[in-house]
Amino acid sequence: MQGGRAIAEVALGLVEPSGRLPISFARHAGQQPTYYNQIRGQHGDRYADLTQDPAYAFGEGLSYTRVEYSDLRQVTLHNTGDRPVVETVQAYVSDRVTSVSWAEKELKAFRQVSIAPGESVRVTIDVPVADCSLVDARGNRVVEAGEFSLLVGPSSRAEVLLAAGFRVTD
Repeated sequence: MQGGRAIAEVALGLVEPSGRLPISFARHAGQQPTYYNQIRGQHGDRYADLTQDPAYAFGEGLSYTRVEYSDLRQVTLHNTGDRPVVETVQAYVSDRVTSVSWAEKELKAFRQVSIAPGESVRVTIDVPVADCSLVDARGNRVVEAGEFSLLVGPSSRAEVLLAAGFRVTD
């Protein structure tokens, strides 16, 4: 019953939008399927001679201000705008080399943070080693030793993610 009011409040800038896309949207019909956690090498880099970059990526959302990400070890967010913001910080894990075909990256954690205009905040996101698991050829969920990447940013779009490598040992 309050849907019209909610839309008006966001459109008029009375409320900061904080929703994020639960799917990726294709740039063109020949780009299907389009999803952020595609199996590595499934369609190559230029499937059907078209870009694989979606028009709108998983996890993206609109805002009335801009937030800069820095310092991945202690994720620091800085609201460079003149309005408060509710930022959704997203953490993805990428297994660099796996024994089975697996997704390029997977969302493992997220956290919403309120940031005042001009304010900088540090954000902590926990990603347990169990979140680095995959399903092996026998159908068992396992954590393989190896090299991984932690990717943190406002969406799944590669160019906006901060990256740091880490190693899982036996």
